Amino acid sequence: MKTASDVIARLASDPTRSGLVMDFDGVLAPIVDDPAASALLPGTAEVLDALSRHLAMVGLLSGRPVSFLRERVPGENVVLMGSYGVETWVDGEIRVLPAVAQWQPAVAEAEAELRRMIDAAGVPGIHVEGKGLAVAVHWRQARERVAAAAFVEHVVREVAAKTGLRREPGKLVEELRAPVDEDKGTGLQRAIRAAGVDAVAYAGDDRGDLPAFAAVLALGGDALVVGGVDIAPEVAAVDGVAFSDPEEFLVWMKDLATVLDAQI
Repeated sequence: MKTASDVIARLASDPTRSGLVMDFDGVLAPIVDDPAASALLPGTAEVLDALSRHLAMVGLLSGRPVSFLRERVPGENVVLMGSYGVETWVDGEIRVLPAVAQWQPAVAEAEAELRRMIDAAGVPGIHVEGKGLAVAVHWRQARERVAAAAFVEHVVREVAAKTGLRREPGKLVEELRAPVDEDKGTGLQRAIRAAGVDAVAYAGDDRGDLPAFAAVLALGGDALVVGGVDIAPEVAAVDGVAFSDPEEFLVWMKDLATVLDAQI
């Protein structure tokens, strides 16, 4: 079975042909009740900068918008891919895949309808998050999570049927986004082709990361699975190296940076 040290050795064997791509929430930032309050663990920005000076590609691939990632990740060396990879930060601007951009009016309609339905129901602890190219409904703060989950699934399915958007369940969240054949797997594949790297590792924690895990493993790369109390069974079952939480993953990144620094 491959270990965390094995992955470090592989990436460090030829840094100019290696890449590390990561989710944000649950991997670089602890999951918090308020999605807007999500932030990198102390010291993470410095490690990302150090890694980006050695590896051919260091990237973030998140369900969050690129604008969110830009606010939290300083510098220009880290590749930022938002909204599951359909938008990227390139040459000082956000670029969106045309097939996805045309669904923005439907996303806006869905967000308005979800807010109306949830406000009318008055179920406490449910939060609607507008993400520009998608809309998410969280129930992490709900006291009765089972009941909240059932209610959210019902309203999300109803709005999905009305707008034509695709429903994507996650960790205590349901999301609606454009019904195009794009996910973190296709986003990761584009990033790998653009960077021209051979050895790649992808770190994730949620169901939305499953396509990226599948893509990196199919390419002979490594899956880095960051766990937690709410990890889905299918995510925990991914054939990869397991980390208990973002704090442990940060220690691993620091170890990788130390090895790369020593090779200069």
